[in-house]
Amino acid sequence: MIENEIANAIFSSGKYIKQCFLSELSKCHTDSSNSSFDFSQYMQMLEQLRTLYHSLGAGLENPDRLIQDAADSVPFPAGKDAAESFSRKYIDALNCILVNTIRFRKCYCYIRRNDMIPGIGSHIITNLGQIVASLNDGYIPVIDTTNADNLFTEISRSHEKNAWELYFQQPLSEGLQDVPAGEARLLDGIPRFMPSYNMDCLMNPELISFWRKIVKKYMLLSPELEAKIQGALSSLPFDSNTRILGILCRGTDYTNTRPYNHPAQPSVEIILSEAEEAMHQYQCDYCYLATEDQQILKKFQDRFRNRLLTTQEIYYPSDLNSTINQAGIDNHMDIHEKNMEYLTALTLLSKCQLLIGGRTSGTVVSILLSDGFEHTHIWDNGRYGIDDPLTLASHIF
Repeated sequence: MIENEIANAIFSSGKYIKQCFLSELSKCHTDSSNSSFDFSQYMQMLEQLRTLYHSLGAGLENPDRLIQDAADSVPFPAGKDAAESFSRKYIDALNCILVNTIRFRKCYCYIRRNDMIPGIGSHIITNLGQIVASLNDGYIPVIDTTNADNLFTEISRSHEKNAWELYFQQPLSEGLQDVPAGEARLLDGIPRFMPSYNMDCLMNPELISFWRKIVKKYMLLSPELEAKIQGALSSLPFDSNTRILGILCRGTDYTNTRPYNHPAQPSVEIILSEAEEAMHQYQCDYCYLATEDQQILKKFQDRFRNRLLTTQEIYYPSDLNSTINQAGIDNHMDIHEKNMEYLTALTLLSKCQLLIGGRTSGTVVSILLSDGFEHTHIWDNGRYGIDDPLTLASHIF
């Protein structure tokens, strides 16, 4: 067998072993009296897969430690806690082999999204879903904003660089320059599986934990963005002795145009009231506000004065009727700098002890960038044009 054939066999066999393992695990969870799970058999399969994997040669991450951790924790007898611990370690070892086999195979997948309306928060969410889809199919994901029509297109041209890489590193460190001409598949648009701002996702700890792992592994910050964030953190009292409430409050085009099927946002008065209560109840020293709306900023400044923290400099009139992206273009704003500023704000929100806000892509990104919050309050006010309070009131009943 040549090396590529071996790699293909490793990937297909590894996926099959994982599927069988999870199926057996599911049966055990469903029927606690089922004690037929042969953990040692699956360890033997993993050992055989490791032998094949090592035959590919040097340059690949060594899974031996992970495999040994799994072998050392084979449950006997198979108690529930021991079985769960073993299962996590087994899957980690198997994933290590699979991902690094993907690296070896050098099969690529472009991730693009042709849509001029969504902001960078929405692109982060869809790209996360496409990264998972690409890896599941055995391809190296390469996020391509150079050959797509979206908010990154002009930035890519003006900076003469794939604009995604101004903000994040590529998932597996390989970019457009590494893809052989004509040898990549394409994932475009909206993936079926991705993080969501619906409450089913936001209130599901297992799902949020999964996406946080994907973010930490495959969406590392660019050096430029990392430096900007560190500069912002050093200029504000983000330290272990200070308690900060993070607040995300959308206004402008979102609340003015009420985009159909998008989450309805709470009023600024409701958010201000909740912020005051949370500041008191959880003994916060400051609140950090992320907003794009000039009037919302003014109301928070009037209410919290020197207890209000902000880092943004680009704000928009509250009566904005076009999208923020279009307003930025019309007013010749530096869209790259606006993205940097916004991502810095979302990251600082993730560093707060508490978070409140409406359901938006930015809220989801902040939650995924965080390690968790002591308290969150996310408003679920329905969707514009479908089941928000004004739409419900419009019905005759």
